[in-house]
Amino acid sequence: MKAVRLNLEDRQAWQKLQHVLISLASDYMDLVAAEQTEFKFEQQVLSIAFTLIVSNSDRDRLNEFTQNIDRYFNRLQLVGVRRIEWEFYAIGEAEPILVQGRDIAFVAAPAKLPSNALAKNSQRSPVLNSSKASITKAKSKSGQIVQRFRGWLTDPKTLEGARTASRITIRDPRGALEAVKNTAVAKFNDTIEWVDTFPWENWTKEKTQQIKRRHQRNLVRSIIEDVLILGVVMIAALWLIESLSPPSFNLALLPKQHHDTNMTSAQYRCGNPSVSLKNYVCLQRGMGYDQVASILGTEGKPLAIDLKYGDRAAIISSGTEGKPLAIDPKYGVIISWSSPELSMNATFLNDKLVSRSYRQMNASK
Repeated sequence: MKAVRLNLEDRQAWQKLQHVLISLASDYMDLVAAEQTEFKFEQQVLSIAFTLIVSNSDRDRLNEFTQNIDRYFNRLQLVGVRRIEWEFYAIGEAEPILVQGRDIAFVAAPAKLPSNALAKNSQRSPVLNSSKASITKAKSKSGQIVQRFRGWLTDPKTLEGARTASRITIRDPRGALEAVKNTAVAKFNDTIEWVDTFPWENWTKEKTQQIKRRHQRNLVRSIIEDVLILGVVMIAALWLIESLSPPSFNLALLPKQHHDTNMTSAQYRCGNPSVSLKNYVCLQRGMGYDQVASILGTEGKPLAIDLKYGDRAAIISSGTEGKPLAIDPKYGVIISWSSPELSMNATFLNDKLVSRSYRQMNASK
């Protein structure tokens, strides 16, 4: 098998080496904590530190793991490396339990090491670098996205395509809408196909293994983290349900009689069209007569003029033969609705609800 050459001074090669070794350690999740693997490269020596889950690990299993590491490095040519060492630490211990290593054939670097070498002095791997590098990387990615978007907008092909699309839309708007519909349907079908073909089983197994490794490293801490995450999710779900749901209360706690001129602005969910307490609570200030009648399910009967809003007679006519009720908008008019269980009055001024009242028919029983 042809050997693969890796220059550890190159960022991509360094990250590739880490990724492969961490993946290899993940196959032995009962032995080592792959996420806690640390890498160091200094003075032409590559050091790899593994963290054992238990100090008295199975020696046969550990020998199998070190042999696989040794076979992997036999297939590599590491530029600028004279020796490879791998150490095994117990959790919380500063001294290694097991140290192995060997010298390898030195391959000289093709050029002088760059100033931004990934590991200098006693620094750890880029995974453990300061947040400044992450911020710089994020800024550079954002800048690249902005530059690509700006280049796409100023591209002559984009401008020509926009002109062509506008001309087609003007000439044949129905055809343009049909093309948009077909594109949307195609994208939707692609999305459905992606969902159907995504390897959900492998993804679930991978996530399950990650959770198992995390629990094996520190069970108490993992349980506390899971409880906190579940609590935050439940609080967010309850808050979302509360914000989306209309306010509610127990209708059985309402008194037998009630008169209200200071109606709140809370929006309660209306029930089926009928004269009921639920629909009474649903009535809000400012509703028109037609809206109130549609909620209560029937036309109301004019009862009287409310002297609080005027002392002159109003022109009122009851709806007959399917004709709606006519109300003089200049006076406060009391309209009545009734059912076998409830009698309800509503006062309208300028065709707007200004007060409401009800009385339960069994109040005196």
